[in-house]
Amino acid sequence: MNLWLAAAAIIALATTVVHAWLGGREIARPLLAAERLRNVPKYTMYYCWHLVTIILAGQALAFGLAAFGHASRDLTIFATVSAGLFALWSLGMIGGLRLRLAHFPQWALFAPMAACGALGLWW
Repeated sequence: MNLWLAAAAIIALATTVVHAWLGGREIARPLLAAERLRNVPKYTMYYCWHLVTIILAGQALAFGLAAFGHASRDLTIFATVSAGLFALWSLGMIGGLRLRLAHFPQWALFAPMAACGALGLWW
C-alpha cells in the first residue's frame, strides 16, 4: 500500500464530508433560500455545488484505488494535479478578490491532498 496516496484518499474523503455537511448547511441552504436571486443563477450554482461533491468523491475514490495499486498512474496524476489546481485557484481568488483566508479555506484542504498525491507518485 502507498501510504501517501492513502493519506490523499483520507483527505479527499474528509473534504467530501466537510463539503457535503458544512457546505450544505452554510452554502447550499442559504443559496436556495435567497429570494432575490433569479432561478437560473441560483440553480446553476446549486448544480455546481453538487458537481464539486461528485468531483471530491471521485478524487477520494481515485486516490483510494491508487493507494492499493488498482488505478493507473494517469488517474493518480489527474487527481493530484486537479487538487493542486483547485488549491491554486482558491488562493488566486483570495488574493485577487482580497478575500479572507478563514472565509475561503478550500486551499487548506486541497493543498495537502495535492502534496500527498505528489509524494505518492514520487515514491
